[in-house]
Amino acid sequence: MALERGNKLWEGHRMILPEHEERLRRERRRQEEYRPPELDPDALETIGRKIERSCLDKKPVRITYASKYGPRKTGGTVIKINPTERWILLGSDEGRQLIPFSLILDAEEV
Repeated sequence: MALERGNKLWEGHRMILPEHEERLRRERRRQEEYRPPELDPDALETIGRKIERSCLDKKPVRITYASKYGPRKTGGTVIKINPTERWILLGSDEGRQLIPFSLILDAEEV
């Protein structure tokens, strides 16, 4: 009668070289990274209006933006909009934050 070992014969003999292990870690981290959805033109226009209104009226706004591992929210008043370099400067009690247009997912008036 044959022994039913499955893959147990080779379990103790597996070995990964350090270079391969580091590459596997990098690949896993890359797969875990957040990829923001592409926004339609109407959503971009709505977000732009809310940001511009916050800048002109000095009213607070809550921005949802894409970070490396998922969406994040931050709040404050838009201090400056730079259309040439495509970023906004958001000021709050915690300090100032520069957010590129390409990372902005949503804007809510507070």
